[in-house]
Amino acid sequence: MSRFLFVFLFVLSFGPTLAQTPLTAGGAYDYLQGERARVRKVVGKADNPPADSLRKGIRLLQEALAYYHRPDVATLAKTSKFLYFRQSDILLDMAVLQSKLGQPGAAAASLRQILTPEYGSAYVQWILQNPALASARKDPALKQALDQAATLDNVFNAKALATPYQPNLSPAEKVAGLSKLWAEAKYNFAYFDHLPGFNWDQAYLDYLPKVQNTTSTLAYYRVLQQFYAQLHDGHTDVSVADGPLVDSVYARPPLVAHLVEGRVLVRQVRHDSLRRTGIEPGLEIVRIDGLPAVAYANQYVRPFQSGSTTQNVDVQTYTYNLLRGPKTRPVRLEFRDGKGRTFARTLPRGGYGKLLPYEAVRLRFLPGNVAYLQVNEFETDLGFQRFAAAFDSIRSASALIVDLRLNGGGNGSNGFRILSYLTDKPYRTGRYQSRIYSAVGRARGEGITFEAVDTASVFSPAGGAKYYAKPVAVLISGATFSAAEDFCAAYVGLKRGALVGEPTGGSTGQPLSFALPGGLMARVCTKRDAYPDGTEWNGQGIQPTVAARPTVAALQAGQDPVLAAALRHLGAPAKVATQKTRPKPGKAAMQ
Repeated sequence: MSRFLFVFLFVLSFGPTLAQTPLTAGGAYDYLQGERARVRKVVGKADNPPADSLRKGIRLLQEALAYYHRPDVATLAKTSKFLYFRQSDILLDMAVLQSKLGQPGAAAASLRQILTPEYGSAYVQWILQNPALASARKDPALKQALDQAATLDNVFNAKALATPYQPNLSPAEKVAGLSKLWAEAKYNFAYFDHLPGFNWDQAYLDYLPKVQNTTSTLAYYRVLQQFYAQLHDGHTDVSVADGPLVDSVYARPPLVAHLVEGRVLVRQVRHDSLRRTGIEPGLEIVRIDGLPAVAYANQYVRPFQSGSTTQNVDVQTYTYNLLRGPKTRPVRLEFRDGKGRTFARTLPRGGYGKLLPYEAVRLRFLPGNVAYLQVNEFETDLGFQRFAAAFDSIRSASALIVDLRLNGGGNGSNGFRILSYLTDKPYRTGRYQSRIYSAVGRARGEGITFEAVDTASVFSPAGGAKYYAKPVAVLISGATFSAAEDFCAAYVGLKRGALVGEPTGGSTGQPLSFALPGGLMARVCTKRDAYPDGTEWNGQGIQPTVAARPTVAALQAGQDPVLAAALRHLGAPAKVATQKTRPKPGKAAMQ
């Protein structure tokens, strides 16, 4: 759920010539981003653009800065970090053009405005490494500003702890990595109050000897996973960034499983070679490497998963990680079909070549004139683009079903743009808070406090002919997560229709990512999320208004009980809810 860009794409856009229309932070942001795109088009992609193009680009950027400093825009920038930071981006764009035009002094002056404590860490490394700014970097005043900014940047982003993989780390690196995890959570984790009685410092002390006693980086990684799993949040975890450890922990045969009624079923098979051996969706995985499937999961997979809800941990355990392991070690699976017949296969975890593709988006029209839009990811805007392109047909449907059961998240704005077609009024996407820290405040006895963030997160309706006013239902499950939950929270606020299925995963919140020794990475949840009315749902999941769950019998018979429940709720024929319309896993299903 990287999703901090979620308010970037508001539907309405206002330039300085539209003063008669009330300006929003989103409108101002869109205008400034549009001007930056206009400059890129004017200048082109050549390494040495014509001087006239550079001068025109600089002039356009100066006009954009003047717009940014208008009193009404400056006031809006105080309510939206995304608009606020456009000034520094415009200055950086200008410095590059000034440097290419042979004006290193002007470029250095632009860059010095960026290298402040609030901006500097976001730009210093880029400025230091950009070849176009080589002449500007020779400016003595800029060199001093760069040194100061780099020093401040190193407080949080120094590379000393980002050491590469080696089979076993030094004792100092192991303790440093655990300490980094402890400190980042201590100052940034948003949900300690969801862990009554839990003592984070004591957990740190308990895990110090555990990391010191590990004899390999793989074992060290597993201990760190368990350490962060105690925070019970789906956006707070430890992962492998790169290097040989990737092949030791992430390889798996190309099939997707899920837990249904306490049994492990095959959801999808992603390679023809497996299908030819009789492995198909609906089969039950009875045993894994000789152990009952659930017992295997509980022993080797579940203890390392982070999640705030049972359903989220189940998805992490059975769908994403159940069959992962060393690329060189095959896994033996015993299957059982719907008639009780069993067979076994030993499956390699690698070497399959090209896999069958996932469908990120699927649009169908079901009997009863119901439009069915399945969106399996919000990493891209493919779902919105498909929806918008087909909207003339969708508008004529008697009802709309949006299926997010396999949507693991991405960028929330890609979902909010769909919602903008389902309302004729501006709407809040949710309410958000983040921890604030004051050293002086703590010295005076203040405790953990929160502040509202993204207070301008209001989307406008698409308007006019782009309004779908007919009945809507949204399908959800435990795999509906992160930015897909943001969609659901805003949808609840709209009071636009039913949520059908099972509770969602129950975690979203702008994770902060950071490097660890040994080629490892971690992230920690930094933001508290709530419905537009302020009610929090983290740790519970967003609840369905029409509860419906898949069953083993139904899935093995090729039926989709959740889709059938939605169709019944909408008054449409439910008999079409068979395997032909059953959702196929999207990108998130193979994370």
